[in-house]
Amino acid sequence: MFGTPGNEELLKMLIDSILPYLHISALTLGNQENHGDREDDKKTVFDIKATTGDGKTIVIEMQLVEKKDFNDRLVYYSTYPIREQVRGGMHNYSLEPLYIIAIMDFSMGGNRTTGDVINSFCIRNDDDSSRILTDNVHYVTVELPKFRKEVAELENLADRMIWLLRNMGSLKSVPEEFYGKGFEKLFDISNFTSMTYEEQMEYLSKFHAELDRRSELEAAIDKGLELGRTKGLAEGLAEGRAEGRAANAIETAARLKAAGVASDIISQCTGVAADVIENL
Repeated sequence: MFGTPGNEELLKMLIDSILPYLHISALTLGNQENHGDREDDKKTVFDIKATTGDGKTIVIEMQLVEKKDFNDRLVYYSTYPIREQVRGGMHNYSLEPLYIIAIMDFSMGGNRTTGDVINSFCIRNDDDSSRILTDNVHYVTVELPKFRKEVAELENLADRMIWLLRNMGSLKSVPEEFYGKGFEKLFDISNFTSMTYEEQMEYLSKFHAELDRRSELEAAIDKGLELGRTKGLAEGLAEGRAEGRAANAIETAARLKAAGVASDIISQCTGVAADVIENL
């Protein structure tokens, strides 16, 4: 929805909902792949990278699964666009503003979070937070589980956008509260049946890759549990997880069916039998 050329206006809406004070007038999508200084350096691929009309760089990462080192990962991500500025011909170390936005389907723990859905961090003095080392590097977290408003309670662009990020996957129709608010194109793009064949294939390819990634993660969890517990308990946990995976696959199949995906394609992607899908 947000990272495809031609959808820059939707991306602008997303950024405006998170960082309204930037007052973005225009933006350009940038290269998502980032290489290190040496051939053997780690390559990082951003979900979305854009440059505003006044030179600000905005990187957006969307994270489904909690990682204990995710805050350090955000700092690592920021090093790539910073070095790009230097390689781009800077004659000094005066950085253009950089914003690393993390939209997360989990809440950060410890003292890195507050009760707010959106939190912004920069590099400050340890003893006096009013003193900022640099105001040109910002880390912004959007912790979706903290947002609990219902449709009737949505008040502004931020509320509507965050509500959609939480609920788009399960929507069966467009809520009346979103009519005339500029979200029409977003809903059109999210409808599988309105995509071109190439867009559908790309969507399914990414969807299938996500299923594989989740399966690998669950397998790793199962293996760890098995090593740490008795054989009988491990077998019970494995059986329970198998049932959980089956329920998750059926839930996913129901969402794809509601989006208009053909039953045979859903069956290939989720492993759910076609006759089960027909009855969802």
